[in-house]
Amino acid sequence: MIRIAVALAMLWVTAGCVTTGTAPADVEAFRGQRSEPILAKLGPPESTERVAAGTVYRWRRFTRLENVPVQGTRTTYESGLPVTVPTTTFERQTQSCDLVLTVDGAGAVTDFSRNGSRQACAPLLDRLS
Repeated sequence: MIRIAVALAMLWVTAGCVTTGTAPADVEAFRGQRSEPILAKLGPPESTERVAAGTVYRWRRFTRLENVPVQGTRTTYESGLPVTVPTTTFERQTQSCDLVLTVDGAGAVTDFSRNGSRQACAPLLDRLS
C-alpha cells in the first residue's frame, strides 16, 4: 500500500513539474534592452513607481499547487510497543513570484529581477519567450 502511495506521489510531483514550450527566459538576459517590447509582452504591471533612476514596474503572481506530497511520521502501538511509521499526506501549497523591471529615463532596462519559484514565475516568463 505504501509503495502504491509513493508511486502515485512521484507521478503527481512529476506531472506538476512538466511545462510546455521552451524554457522561460532568464531575466538577466534583458538588461540593456529596450523596455517597450518587454512591457508589451508582460502586460499591465501590478504597480508602477517613479524613482530617481527611472521607473520601476512590478508584476506579482500566485500559483496554487494541489496534492503536494508532504512526508512525515506517526507512532502506532498496534504491537504493544511504539513503532514510528513514515506517512505521506497531500496538501495544497501556494507559491508566489515577483518580477521587478527597472527602466531608465531613456527606456532601457537597467535591472530585471525575479523573486519566487520558477514554477510560479513561468506563466509570466513564458510571455517573454
